[in-house]
Amino acid sequence: MNAAKQRLALRDAAHWHARLGAAPGCSKTQGQWQAWHQQDALHQWAWQRLQNFQAELQGLSGPLARHTLAAGEPRLDRRTVLKGLLLGIGSAGIAWSGYRQMPVWMADLRTRTGERRNLTLEDGTQIALNTASAVDIRYDAGQRLIILRAGEIWVQTAKDSRPLRVRSAQGEMRALGTRFSARQYDGHTQLDVFEHAVAVRNAPLATEVIVQAGHRLDFGTGPLPQPRPTTQDQAEWRNGRLVIDDWSLEHALGELQRYRPGFIQCAPEIAGLRVSGAFPLDDTDRALAAISQALPVRIETRTRFWVRVLPRG
Repeated sequence: MNAAKQRLALRDAAHWHARLGAAPGCSKTQGQWQAWHQQDALHQWAWQRLQNFQAELQGLSGPLARHTLAAGEPRLDRRTVLKGLLLGIGSAGIAWSGYRQMPVWMADLRTRTGERRNLTLEDGTQIALNTASAVDIRYDAGQRLIILRAGEIWVQTAKDSRPLRVRSAQGEMRALGTRFSARQYDGHTQLDVFEHAVAVRNAPLATEVIVQAGHRLDFGTGPLPQPRPTTQDQAEWRNGRLVIDDWSLEHALGELQRYRPGFIQCAPEIAGLRVSGAFPLDDTDRALAAISQALPVRIETRTRFWVRVLPRG
């Protein structure tokens, strides 16, 4: 079965789903859908995939849905099936549960909370994904593009005639033979350059800002600010360490929160305490214990997913 035809059928199925939902009980629409459904076995295949996908998103018939979604033609894997469906959903203007998160859980490469990954791309470029991160890779004859969907990545570029760019929600970072990290926040991007330089542009007509090694640029969609100093410690997460230099306790706990499921709550009266040190990211319980020894605070663990940091005594 041709993969392009399958994606087209999936898109049409999503359109029919939207039409049926917009006109429940309309006999004319029902009849038109029925004619489409019976016209081709491929249409029936696509409609079944759509139904299974919707059931999976809603938490219904999980094992059956997963089995059916995975059981298509070998050339059309599960992620391609979902992309075909979501293309149709987007063009039909409807939003199912979970649709907003499509760029993250549909990404080419991603990590779970607490997971980190090191990879070498086809050109020799090395990348690392921090906790809860997602990227898409777009390499072709004219470009090397990494799209940062969520979280944080570290990049060490390989020599190649094609430019290498990292695109975030706020703009693009063009590597100038370099080693750097980029982190996607809500509303802004943080770039840290550790070697050589990176050119940043956040609008088609905006002037590029060159960020040299040892500097950071936090940018949104407005005018680009001036870079400010940074340190190599910002990439120590690659080595499993969170290096802190005179941070507020609230800030430190917020960073540790990224590496563990659940919730860390900090009492307001101790949020401003200052903390420094290097803390393990692969054992956040040990990191919290170390903080409790360094500061006048205590750790209250109600469950693995709910931790409170309170004044000692």
